[in-house]
Amino acid sequence: MSQAQQMVKHSTIYAIGNISRQLVGFIMLPIYTNYLTPADYGVIGLLIFMVSLFEIVLGGHMSQAIPKFYHQEDDRLRRNSVVVTALLVTTFFSSIAALLMVFFSNPLSVLVFGDQEYSIYIVIFSTLILTHALEQYGLTYLRIIKKPWTFLNFNMAKLALQLSLNILTIVILDWGLMGLALSSLISSVIISIALISYTLYKTGSKLSIGIAQKLLIFSWPLWVSGVIGLYIGSSNRYFIRIFSSLEEVGLYELATKFGAIVLVLVWSPFSQYWQTERYAIAKTVNPYSAYSLAFRSITALLFISGTGVIIFSSTIITIMSDSLFHPAYKAVPFLVIANIFQSLTVFNNFSFMHTGRTFEITKNNIVTAIVITIFYFALIPYFGFTGAAVAFALGSAIQYIYALYAGRRLYDLRISQRPLVYLIALTVTNSFLEKYTTIDAGLLYTISLKIIYFFLSAIIISLILFEPNYLKKIFSNIYLHMKTK
Repeated sequence: MSQAQQMVKHSTIYAIGNISRQLVGFIMLPIYTNYLTPADYGVIGLLIFMVSLFEIVLGGHMSQAIPKFYHQEDDRLRRNSVVVTALLVTTFFSSIAALLMVFFSNPLSVLVFGDQEYSIYIVIFSTLILTHALEQYGLTYLRIIKKPWTFLNFNMAKLALQLSLNILTIVILDWGLMGLALSSLISSVIISIALISYTLYKTGSKLSIGIAQKLLIFSWPLWVSGVIGLYIGSSNRYFIRIFSSLEEVGLYELATKFGAIVLVLVWSPFSQYWQTERYAIAKTVNPYSAYSLAFRSITALLFISGTGVIIFSSTIITIMSDSLFHPAYKAVPFLVIANIFQSLTVFNNFSFMHTGRTFEITKNNIVTAIVITIFYFALIPYFGFTGAAVAFALGSAIQYIYALYAGRRLYDLRISQRPLVYLIALTVTNSFLEKYTTIDAGLLYTISLKIIYFFLSAIIISLILFEPNYLKKIFSNIYLHMKTK
């Protein structure tokens, strides 16, 4: 159980750190949805999509390659050189990407928004291409050297800084959309400088051309794959703007905040532990039991948290937001299902990462992009932002199936998929039944009923994935561990 305990301990700390990074968005939702219009919120969603596109196409990100090549090196100086080389190469490419975004800000504004007035926001957000990269590399290094508490401290610092700036610029100064843009920029610049200063202090600044070549060869298929993956997950905002309106983009953007809870609370912290640890596990004599344990554990947490989001999202959106934002809840169940499939696809992609066949991930994303485009054109013109969510869920399911069966031919993780079928059926059923738990008997009664409904669903999910005796053993070990502490 020591490996499982370390997984839980580190993932929990990473979870708190990641939650703190994302917490600003959730804490500020009542303010965003009352001080901003759905159209303003749609603009933010499209700006984030644009920055992400430039980051992947031109940013030279190699964060997925760092853990692999870091663990392949036995010498400490060579390991440090892996981190430094990736950092310097990405800084160079990201700076170029940011400058290009600034130079073409006017035509980009017309292309994306249909109006040149948003070019100033494109200029402001372009800086995030570089600062986000520096943040990501600094946090990746902290995970590799297993410094979860330092990771947490940096994230908490950003939470406090960004929250303070948001309140100042949006609420007190009433700068609206411009206040949100400036607060995001200032907080990211400050934290990225602090993180990279810490990283270089620990690693030095030795660049290796040989390591750079290895990183680039390994990473270029992932960049192509990342572009396609971004298209799959975020291009729907552009399609919604074309086929519908900026207001509907804003509703979709709000729904994604709830759909992404499973990523923020569960998948992201787990993956930050698993991203580095899986390579060490693969070196053991029999890694398959660890793969199975990790898969069942993360699947249980994803579906339990996802069920909670589906059950409570409509009530929370109704309470916290202006009535213009209330229809957003319709897309939440489909986005939850999509994000669960996306997460489990990344888990199964280890078959390709371990064997060095990263181009298989790109092939999978190409197939998914083609399929999901068909869904976008078929559903968005008729069902708006809800149709986009349905298309994303269907495309993500197809992507998972492809990753599963293609991966088995290269490096079979030997994980049973039958429980997953039952869980999907249960989640779809919960999505249809959720509306019947919202009744006119009063808010307190409705929330009480939903709490009971949630706990019953969580018990069923746990029983599907784990034998009762196994669950008893897990809770006994947790109790003994806490008693010892």
